[in-house]
Amino acid sequence: MDVNSIYRKKEDSVTRQIADETFLVPIRSHLADMQKIFTLDSQVAEYIWQQLDGKRNLEEIHREITAEFEVENGQAGSDLQEFIAQLVEAGLIEEVT
Repeated sequence: MDVNSIYRKKEDSVTRQIADETFLVPIRSHLADMQKIFTLDSQVAEYIWQQLDGKRNLEEIHREITAEFEVENGQAGSDLQEFIAQLVEAGLIEEVT
């Protein structure tokens, strides 16, 4: 995964906030795929999700994470890469470039 890669949220998913958790639900053929619900279980994960607008590359998001949260630079980078891979595998985001 290249730090210059840019990702955006796929249009066929919905985001819902329930209590203190954020859920991502993919919609396939006008039906929610309840087997593929994805939970954002941290403030950092929610922050990353909000930044996936198809404009910012991973390097920019990485810098923003380290500025916004108390996290070590290397840890932030590896966590970001892992989280992006999970979102791609779940079919919730797509690469723009």
